[in-house]
Amino acid sequence: MDKGFGACNQSENGVMLLDYQEIGSDSVKRELGLVQQVYTQDVFLKGLFLGARLPEDLEGFRVFKDPINLDMRIQTPDYCYDEPEKWDFQHFTSILEWNEGDPSLYFRFYDNYDDVLAIQKEYKKILYGFADDFYEPIVNRIQKFRTNDQDDAMKKKYSLTSTNLEYIYADLIPNIVLDHFVRIVDIVIFGGLERSPICKRLLDCYRLGGMPGGWVGPLPEDGGTPEQCMELYHLGE
Repeated sequence: MDKGFGACNQSENGVMLLDYQEIGSDSVKRELGLVQQVYTQDVFLKGLFLGARLPEDLEGFRVFKDPINLDMRIQTPDYCYDEPEKWDFQHFTSILEWNEGDPSLYFRFYDNYDDVLAIQKEYKKILYGFADDFYEPIVNRIQKFRTNDQDDAMKKKYSLTSTNLEYIYADLIPNIVLDHFVRIVDIVIFGGLERSPICKRLLDCYRLGGMPGGWVGPLPEDGGTPEQCMELYHLGE
């Protein structure tokens, strides 16, 4: 029998995405398995802390290492539109929403609106359950890596305050990671990762132990690609 919302089994690594319900599509099951594999691996989010190892193969990513300005890169303020020449990065949230992160755009994958509704109904236990359940495992993972010694090292290396650290690790990162993985799961169910280069590259950031560090370069509509423009935030050496 299928589990209700919020009733998914959990391991020490978090929510088991494949346990919410029966999955009729082999491709959806395979890609959800890939997503689950990323957030249950030992290095998940470890690169957001000092002492981590930077992957030997960065897979074409440029690395961004500035914790105090991470929020500017991934929650870009709207006022950057007023004077874009002052900024070396683009509005990252809008790139996700306007391109492949907005559920309304999934309609383009189907012939009619009823097809979209049918997919929503078929996978509602994953779509709603995962969004409800995934925040706590993110917080737990961050708490696992965040120690007093880690905080002291971050303060010293990056001239951060306790308030800065609390904002970064208790507010900014958990909410951003949750938003990104909900988007990734949505695109897997509604279109597939191969039809979403942006979300596919987004998942690569987390697979490497870091997270996105913003979009530097032309907008997608101006020819900018995720491989060229999405940066990796990772503090490993």
